[in-house]
Amino acid sequence: MTTTKNNYLFGLIAFGVMVVVNFALWRLFFAPSNGVFKLFTPMYGLSLAVLYFYSVILVADVFGWKNETGSITKGVAPLITSVVVLYVVYYVFFWNILGNFGITYFSPQAQIATGGTGLEIWNARENSSLAILFVITALIWITMIWNAGFGNSPWDGLQKRVIGFSKFSATAFIGTIFYAIFFHPNVTALFQPKQVFAGVPPWWDEIAMTGSSFYHLGWMFAGLFIIMFLNECMDGFPFSLFRNEEKTGSWIGAVVALAIAVVGGYIIMYIAEAIMSYYWYEPFTGGNYTDDPRFRHIHTAEIAAFFMLALMVVKVFFNNVFQPANRWLAAVVRLAVVSCAGMLIYFFYYSETLGPKFVDRVPGIGNIDDTSLCWTIMSMALILAYDKFFNAYPIRK
Repeated sequence: MTTTKNNYLFGLIAFGVMVVVNFALWRLFFAPSNGVFKLFTPMYGLSLAVLYFYSVILVADVFGWKNETGSITKGVAPLITSVVVLYVVYYVFFWNILGNFGITYFSPQAQIATGGTGLEIWNARENSSLAILFVITALIWITMIWNAGFGNSPWDGLQKRVIGFSKFSATAFIGTIFYAIFFHPNVTALFQPKQVFAGVPPWWDEIAMTGSSFYHLGWMFAGLFIIMFLNECMDGFPFSLFRNEEKTGSWIGAVVALAIAVVGGYIIMYIAEAIMSYYWYEPFTGGNYTDDPRFRHIHTAEIAAFFMLALMVVKVFFNNVFQPANRWLAAVVRLAVVSCAGMLIYFFYYSETLGPKFVDRVPGIGNIDDTSLCWTIMSMALILAYDKFFNAYPIRK
């Protein structure tokens, strides 16, 4: 994200406009009861939101097509491109190419054609949406760590399209392996009978008390929050320590980024789930609602996403609030502001009045089919597109 000086009044106005746009788009596409298209089912809507978030990252940060001028017209082309990428990847690639000619579970129509047990359109679409969600999560995770540690290395100085195709190829290759290990076993276990020859039984079952890959979403989202905070609120520290005079990345920086994301993610997940156990007691296999280990894991991801959204709001609209010369003082103040903003978003979403009214969600907490991730990631994608494609106009000029 750009670090030029912000106009805080314009930032407040732009934030207000973004809130209006946010709820309008949510009502149009996702709201499950009062919406128009009602795509929140919930995995179908969530997979679309996550893929659009990745589409913006792909266009802006991988292929380097971003707008760093005061002209809003220059943001139209990359914005349209990001939407086209969403449509082509989701409906052409996953549903009609990979699902029909490679891996059945990526296409609801291909699943139904097999005549398998319980495969009607809603269930089949949820299965394919979950698989797509996991693939894109793996790509986002790998790409953000690559950007933090490597930057554009080892292709610095080459043309943008060469860097873009090279970086995408590398991250897609690693992300595919990552998906196969952490997510594929969960998807193959969704069907009756379980597809044991296509994927091993979830190897984390005993540790996580569930075969669901929501366990991995928990520590991955928590780790991404740490990476984002270091990049956006601490000017890339400590990754910047391992860059040369040309500011290019390095293998050491990438390993450090990976270690921070994994170790930090697990630590945050452990703390978050310990707090949940304090309020809701220990989870148990077969438990419902807040007692369900799956809910505890995905709720960790939901909380991390709230803080990621808060971080983006503080960074884009309010220029990180505080600009002292001392990096550590800035980090402490910004962490406090982001934490408070994240908790405000949490209480807004789970409020018994505001949440159901504005986000059209089911009242209460602990319903595994009512994840906040869809709304949160959609919000993050909108802010990222505003920042990358329109240079946060008119905040920055």
